[in-house]
Amino acid sequence: MSSVEQLTIGRSSSLVEECRRCLDALEVKDIRYFVDRFSPLDKWRIVAEFLDETSFFDIETTGLEHNSPITVIACWHRGQLRTFVEHENLDDFLHLLDDVTLLASFNGSSFDVPRVLDTFHVPALPCPHLDLRWPCYHKGFKGSLKSITSRLGFTRPVDLQDADGELAVHLWNRWTLDRDHGARELLLRYCASDVVLLMMLAHQLAERDVTSHAAWWRHLPSPARTELPREAIRDTPPLIRSTFGDGSPSKLRARRKITA
Repeated sequence: MSSVEQLTIGRSSSLVEECRRCLDALEVKDIRYFVDRFSPLDKWRIVAEFLDETSFFDIETTGLEHNSPITVIACWHRGQLRTFVEHENLDDFLHLLDDVTLLASFNGSSFDVPRVLDTFHVPALPCPHLDLRWPCYHKGFKGSLKSITSRLGFTRPVDLQDADGELAVHLWNRWTLDRDHGARELLLRYCASDVVLLMMLAHQLAERDVTSHAAWWRHLPSPARTELPREAIRDTPPLIRSTFGDGSPSKLRARRKITA
């Protein structure tokens, strides 16, 4: 007896109905339906189907704690790599989200997205979000973004080989306390490099060719003009005035009408 024949009438009816709902969602590109309904084991299929419409992002924060305020956001959106900096243009990322079809991150459900919601004081993202960490895990790509992409042969530029989140904190302090432009440039470049690695990983996950996309590295911000030593990290500067930071003025929050 085939597996189809073993299905009870009730289960087969439910399966057929769910297939219809999936087809309807696919026809109108209701990506959130698939993000909400698919198991982590099958979510790689969302990447494969909507890869060309996906925006990828990563953040840096003032510290290594889960509630540290955001300093920098990098996002690949519609063929462009954009960066957003606290005290400068961080709010622009909130406007960008309104134009995003599908937002992807690595471990963003646990870290990046909660920090974005807190920073902009909004209850939910205005777009569906897919954390690629778990689809990667079920595809056999286990570990951190850096370790996975390293095993796959995706390497960052030489000046970013040893960069990590701890260095990002140090660079932010160098910029905010000393106005060290070289530190700012390297911080933006580092954050953007993780976005490029995430894009490469997504292509691997979707079983797309990755080798032809080496040119993505040319989209990174220019290299820092000077090398920056890895000194001891200073205490978080007193420039962050609140949990939400200066990147989310109250008048902007008041205009948001996003329902959870």
